[in-house]
Amino acid sequence: MISIFKYKYLNVNRTERIKKIFMGFNGLLTGVVLAGGKSKRLGKGRSKPLIQVGGKLLLARVVDTLKPICDELILVVKPNQEGDIPDLGIALGTHVITDTMPFSGPLAGLHAGLSASVTPLSFVVGADHPFLSRKLIETMINMSMSTGTKQTATSIVPRHGGYLYPLHSIYTKIGWSDFIIENLSQGISSISQVIKNAINSEYPPVQLITDEEMELIDPMFMSLMDINNQESLMKCRKIADHKKLYGQPRRNK
Repeated sequence: MISIFKYKYLNVNRTERIKKIFMGFNGLLTGVVLAGGKSKRLGKGRSKPLIQVGGKLLLARVVDTLKPICDELILVVKPNQEGDIPDLGIALGTHVITDTMPFSGPLAGLHAGLSASVTPLSFVVGADHPFLSRKLIETMINMSMSTGTKQTATSIVPRHGGYLYPLHSIYTKIGWSDFIIENLSQGISSISQVIKNAINSEYPPVQLITDEEMELIDPMFMSLMDINNQESLMKCRKIADHKKLYGQPRRNK
């Protein structure tokens, strides 16, 4: 039996937030942060959301960037996940849920987050993105809503260097839940593959944001940077330290 999402953690004040959303106060965007991934390449005992970059925990960096533009923030963790990540999520004001059971992995986390969202759009991102750009996210929202109505909005997925970035994407509420479950039931676990399947079937509707469009806002594509290993961690820390001292780094021409 499929469980859409399992409430395990104490989440306060969500009822009041949902009331405001349904009463028409904003009610457009939910931020969904996936934090259930393993950190094998960073060494044992290191959880990426709890790593510091620029003097701040990664999860806190993500949440602080998203709060001003989101009606609600949802943190998705692994079932039975212990430790400090769920507690930190609650302290930061997020609604904490777990992956869709009996599945696991990022795709199950994506399904859980979209199912829990009560807004027409959700920005889904991994908890290991230290340099998110509100301006880029807002541009993606405008692209999604270019048809003029929430009912006909389109999901927006970056494509950079020939690769899709499904964990830095705008998803619509309509269509994705059943589509993801269908793919999970077929043994598909790759979010990128599910995006490709949606593009091929033309439903749910997906629009790609290209390098040229992103470069106008984020010339160095820093928003797409994530931390997967020690090398990328050290690179991100150097960039964060540079920004503290000298401001935004410039792209070499």
